[in-house]
Amino acid sequence: MTDTVRTPKASAAPATSRRPADTPRVTAAKARLRVALDEQLGRDTPQSVKDAAAGRR
Repeated sequence: MTDTVRTPKASAAPATSRRPADTPRVTAAKARLRVALDEQLGRDTPQSVKDAAAGRR
């Protein structure tokens, strides 16, 4: 015989406003990647990105 009673669905993960933090180290790594890509493509890189890549704000 088959059960006809419905089981409650498992709730999704709680909704939070948390997201992975971009630490200064991650920001600098992203900037270094941007500088390297710009160099390969022959594009000008903004000075602010170069500063971030060097760890300066």
